[in-house]
Amino acid sequence: MSVNDTLKAAAKFFELTEFPNGKALLLKAATTSNKKPKPDTQAARLGARVKKVFIDREWVRQYNAVCGFKEDEISLTAPQVVASPLHMYLLSRPEHPMPMLGMVHLHNSIECAKPLEYGVAYDVLVTVGDTRSISLGLEFDVHTQFLVGEEVHWSSVMTILCRVKGMPKPLTKPAPVEPLSALGAQYAAVKVPENQGRKYAKVSNDYNPIHLYAQTAKMFGFKQAIVHGMWTAAKTLSIVEASLSARASKFDLSFKQPVFLPSDISVKHVTADSASKFEVLAERDSKVLMVGSIEAR
Repeated sequence: MSVNDTLKAAAKFFELTEFPNGKALLLKAATTSNKKPKPDTQAARLGARVKKVFIDREWVRQYNAVCGFKEDEISLTAPQVVASPLHMYLLSRPEHPMPMLGMVHLHNSIECAKPLEYGVAYDVLVTVGDTRSISLGLEFDVHTQFLVGEEVHWSSVMTILCRVKGMPKPLTKPAPVEPLSALGAQYAAVKVPENQGRKYAKVSNDYNPIHLYAQTAKMFGFKQAIVHGMWTAAKTLSIVEASLSARASKFDLSFKQPVFLPSDISVKHVTADSASKFEVLAERDSKVLMVGSIEAR
């Protein structure tokens, strides 16, 4: 879809001169808790764009130090974090009929057609896409693009769940996911300390209370704080990418369970040349926390 077609698909579109403040947006998100979507509610078709965005090298270094990437490397996951204020801006808008706090990040599909570079001015475009009914509620897609002119250099589709009561039950149960074969698998143990959520919040500007302290997470129904899903994704990418024959260009992942803080987890991956499949497992009981695949260009 061209940029013009993307803009036309949005019922409301906002041109911003800079990224909104993440902390202010989180406070605004708290005011959306009175929204009560119904089973037939549709996500608002909204879009926003910030032009002439430059990747900040110092920020990348700080992000990489928290996530495990090489010092100056612009990873596949970094642009998702750069664009996150636009995600929050749209999902906290009054036109969006679902509460922002309490939403669940289900899936992410990231693709890099051309490596992002320092010193290049990118247009960052975010749009809210289709809504689908599932047994747990409503899921919808958030599309993000980094462009130079009409050329898409980096893109992602983030799938989000809004829990809604009274959804119809599925007629059939989904097929069980086959576990990743142990044959040829590599394992990397990762210790996730209690303060990991606070460390990642500083570089991502995502100060959602569920990630900060056990006390604040309990206010939202969690027994402990949970780490940001995109930190788990980035840490996994930094480990698996080292086994590939080239830099990763495609990253598909699905979150299955939260990673509580603190935790010991293990990244299990099977790599063949330019592609790898992975699972993130809880060390204590081998529960699957995240699954996906990574491909190199």
